[in-house]
Amino acid sequence: MVEQTQTDANPTLTAAKDQFVDSRRKGSAGRYATELDRVLSAWLVWCEDRGATGTSDISDRLLANYAQYLGRRVSARVSDPDDDDGISGRTAHQYWGYIRSFLSYCVEWGYIDQNPAKQGHVVDELPEESLGSNDDAEQTWSPDERRALLDYVDEQARDAIDADGLDATGPVRDRAIITLLAYTGARGAELFRDPDDDRREGLRWLDIDFESNRIMALGKSQDYEAVQFPEAAHSALRQHKRVQQPPDDDWPVFPTRHRPTLAQLEGDADGDRGDQPLADYLHEHGIEPPSITTTGVRSVLKRLCKDGEIPVEGDHEYLKPHGARRGIGKALYKNHSHEAAQKALRHQDPATTSEMYADIEAGEVAAIADDVLKNE
Repeated sequence: MVEQTQTDANPTLTAAKDQFVDSRRKGSAGRYATELDRVLSAWLVWCEDRGATGTSDISDRLLANYAQYLGRRVSARVSDPDDDDGISGRTAHQYWGYIRSFLSYCVEWGYIDQNPAKQGHVVDELPEESLGSNDDAEQTWSPDERRALLDYVDEQARDAIDADGLDATGPVRDRAIITLLAYTGARGAELFRDPDDDRREGLRWLDIDFESNRIMALGKSQDYEAVQFPEAAHSALRQHKRVQQPPDDDWPVFPTRHRPTLAQLEGDADGDRGDQPLADYLHEHGIEPPSITTTGVRSVLKRLCKDGEIPVEGDHEYLKPHGARRGIGKALYKNHSHEAAQKALRHQDPATTSEMYADIEAGEVAAIADDVLKNE
């Protein structure tokens, strides 16, 4: 059980936060109070990491440091719109508003003398609200886009199998790539080879566990993480494995099909392959082909969207890999729960998930506001 207070005049930050959230939960939307609790809880973890556990530990310097921390997260978004650690300036100010309200509550109850989140020299440390808010850079596959692309690659794979059987390698591989992106929420660099990172060599078949519905991949944390692998994705991967016929389970799931690379590998084997499948021939000579790169996968997506005439929303030329991750996260967030989306995307900070789908919460709050105003 959480200790409620240190003293009545100096409660723990956790106790004061719980008191504040409970007061806001009364007569208000439960989703708002839940979001308030989530953001403040993340802030308290940040505070505790810096030795601040009681209301007496709140200071101008602590809040200024937090404002600078928010600034670094906004800078991460500006540098790379696909960085899950990044937030927009608008979101930074939203988080600050929650903390400012909480500290005003603490002033009202006599826990602190003044609210440092209102002090001009502290507020000056916040990033600009307009930074990192270019929504056009943040593609999210919509349900219609995801369905259209999946339908197209499934049709292509079926036609190829009917015509070529186990020789239908290309379309079957493309379907497996799109299916993994669409359903797992994994980052591209977790599934495919990153030429800039020697550890990210792409998936091996031994990384995929059909029985446990998970894939083991090198996560952003630089540790191996379990990626959710729903049964909806199993069929495409099983068919891909049957067509590929890998020599063993340590073989790449998506070997490159880059012709110059394969020609070089075949030449390195220094023999006559004849009718022997290239994978078997390379394996026999102890040569393993590299996995397709993240750049190669983008090229696959660009080709599929063009050939399949997939309707892509906004100003984007094609459906990009990271948009698939946002798309499945949004589906889980909207139709199930924040926790399901957070677990699927493996965000360590729940606030990151909330930032990604703030538009959903805004819409829900607007609907609640409509109902309230109608009854005034």
